[in-house]
Parts: sequence; structure tokens; C-alpha cells
Amino acid sequence: MIARLATFEGGDAEEMRRINNELLVERSSSLPDGLLRVMVLMRDDSRWSVISFFDDEETARAAEARFEEMGDEIPESARGRRVGLETYEVAFDVEMVRA
Repeated sequence: MIARLATFEGGDAEEMRRINNELLVERSSSLPDGLLRVMVLMRDDSRWSVISFFDDEETARAAEARFEEMGDEIPESARGRRVGLETYEVAFDVEMVRA
């Protein structure tokens, strides 16, 4: 599994929460093909990261064009400026279930 980590600074955290909800819940068909899961981590109102999960590197690379389009569709005043983009292989992933 591949995790794509995009980090943003600036922008409008409340507007991004609204946009993320709209994209991820109401318009999920507009997301890149092959996207398995998305997590949005908020550090504070001016810095956040989006982790997108894919089955493999090929699928993650193929999604880049759609991510670039999405960046053009969301005003920088809302999304902020992308300050980092990294890709990781997910080496270990366990969801803890408590009885």
C-alpha cells in the first residue's frame, strides 16, 4: 500500500473542512481513481496534511494529474500553499479494536 502525504500552510481551515466534507462525502466520484482512503490531519488553523492511500505506486502516480486539477479547482485562499509532497510505502497498519 502507498501513502501520499501532501502538506499545506496558510489558507482557511474552516473552508477546507467544508470543502473536504463536500469532496469526500458528497462528491467522492470526483476523486482520483484508485483512491482507497483519505485522512486529513490538522495541526492548527494554518497547517494541515492530507494522507491519501492507494494499492500501489502505479495507481498513486496515475492519480497525480487529478490531484493537480483539484489544486486548481480549490482557491489557494482556502487550501493554502502546498509546502510538501512525499510518498511512503505503508510498512505496517493495524487498527486497534477494544473489547
